[in-house]
Amino acid sequence: MGRTGSTLARVIAALSLAAMVWSGAEAAVTVTNLEREVDLTADSVVVASAITIKNDKGGSNLVDFVWCPLELVKGKKLIWSEFDQQDQAGKDATRLEWKVEGGDCMRVSLAGALSPGAGTTVEAYEVYASELVPVPAQIRQSDKQMVGISNFEVVARDPANLVIESQVTKFYLPSSNVDFYTKVKPSQLKGKEVVYGPYGADQASSLVDLVFERPEPMLEISSVVREITVSSWRDVEVREHYHVKNAGPKFSDGFSRVEFARNPAPYIANQLTMRVPRQAHSLFLVDVLGNITTSNARFGQDAVEVTATPRFPLVPGWQTHFTFGYKLPKRGFLGADPERPGCKRLQLEAMPAIKGILVRNLTINAAVPEFSADVEGGAVASTAFFTDEDPFRTVKAGTATKKWWLDISGRPVRTLELSELSAEIADLTFYVSYRFNDIMEFKEVSMFLAAWLAAFLAATLWSRSDFTLVGPKSKKLKAT
Repeated sequence: MGRTGSTLARVIAALSLAAMVWSGAEAAVTVTNLEREVDLTADSVVVASAITIKNDKGGSNLVDFVWCPLELVKGKKLIWSEFDQQDQAGKDATRLEWKVEGGDCMRVSLAGALSPGAGTTVEAYEVYASELVPVPAQIRQSDKQMVGISNFEVVARDPANLVIESQVTKFYLPSSNVDFYTKVKPSQLKGKEVVYGPYGADQASSLVDLVFERPEPMLEISSVVREITVSSWRDVEVREHYHVKNAGPKFSDGFSRVEFARNPAPYIANQLTMRVPRQAHSLFLVDVLGNITTSNARFGQDAVEVTATPRFPLVPGWQTHFTFGYKLPKRGFLGADPERPGCKRLQLEAMPAIKGILVRNLTINAAVPEFSADVEGGAVASTAFFTDEDPFRTVKAGTATKKWWLDISGRPVRTLELSELSAEIADLTFYVSYRFNDIMEFKEVSMFLAAWLAAFLAATLWSRSDFTLVGPKSKKLKAT
């Protein structure tokens, strides 16, 4: 009986193991159709995917699926990702939640359980770092600016998680002037679009290259440092130190202003536009080199738009440094922290004032009033991106001390360093929370009063003191 029971236990264990292996092999979700639209007109590579999912798991409901963006778009750096699920009518969409799975994958939860045999459409919106390179690296000023993207996989595969039965990839270009594109049957060029597919599940892997004209400037912010200073009784001051460059092809014969005036190339940047909240005031520009000499501000209902015109335009290969600053009232930006009773919380947009340009490196230094305690800070996003759980980049946070006007020991500073930020990113803010005794708001006033009182006492003592110098009395010598 014991031997029979032992044999039966081994059989049950073997069957359980086989069931686990079988269930693991069948874990891949069936995608009946995948339509990808790759936008190459923005500052980053934007991939919008329509994923048609079907639940063919038999008797179980489908509640989520695994999406590995770096497996489907190989060799690219992911900046941002979000998912929406369309309803049955295709009119309304629900934002889906996801969590990190296996290091660089995402487990996306559906809006509702998908019954066996049913299907739904999930839309994935992904932003990748731009990898457009000038082709060739040097041109004449009269030439067109040609750029290229290489090694883009038009046949997406992730057999461990997805079984893709049919797929199409479309590239949207900024110009219909296409110099070259890899031909993979079936594929076709239609104006500003290059269409690859449809491809079936048996299609071989295909890496494609595209070379096309880009009329717009290839501007990027190499680095920007945002210095945010919270006053104890005044406004919030923001200073942004920019390093902007044009990453387009360099001119082999140099830049000619005469040629630019006669035939201005559109890929030469002649203006920089900054947008700040409509409450902003006391705007200023500081340019040590004197390149930016003209600026205009337009105060609108939604924002304040500042246009700066450099004396020397940003020619491909050139760069510039300048500082832009403004002040914001505390009301509307600084308030009580709902998560930390007794603390104050400042929350601002994380992106700099210049919009529509890829930011390679962003540093935020937020200084709170002197003698603040329990200081915390960081990025706030609707997903795990730009947080400590971000698997696609390293988020550096730190502390420092800053000396400001009338400071004694210095202000606590919370720093945050981020990389690869695109204008396509939404809902990314920065916060700093701190505990501050309101009585310390009178520190500066007390220092002014103390200085005035010291000066008054010094003047009073000076006026009442007698500093007259009296020489010694001379003695008359008596004649003998």
